[in-house]
Amino acid sequence: MSAERLFIERRKKVVINLNIAPLIDVVFQLLLFFALTSYYVTNPGIEVSLPKANSAVAVQRNNIEIYITGSNAIYCNAAKVELSTLKEMLSALSPSSKTVILKADKSVQLGMVVQVIDIIKQTQVKDLVIATSMEEDNVSQK
Repeated sequence: MSAERLFIERRKKVVINLNIAPLIDVVFQLLLFFALTSYYVTNPGIEVSLPKANSAVAVQRNNIEIYITGSNAIYCNAAKVELSTLKEMLSALSPSSKTVILKADKSVQLGMVVQVIDIIKQTQVKDLVIATSMEEDNVSQK
């Protein structure tokens, strides 16, 4: 056996070369796609400056939203309505199964807000929420 040497074949190492450049391109394109197509929750065209409150919390979507602007204009789900037709509009939207969110500008007189709340209550809505924005101290704590 000394004359004969046993040659044992060693396995060849398999080198895996992963090119990461196309992966980075795809991830960047997906990020760009979602950033550009995401829906930003804003209410364009209706300028309302909400009052601030410490107890403000977020509310789910798919509700009826009523806006009262600083110039006493009333909007129901972004459609301008008159005070006299608000009750019919709310009745048509089947408010008994929905929540109504009232977003009144802080400069609106209390009498106007009370009139709108009275009309909302007459339609027997499930819930009425008066929207406020969070105070800066409360936001920084959460």
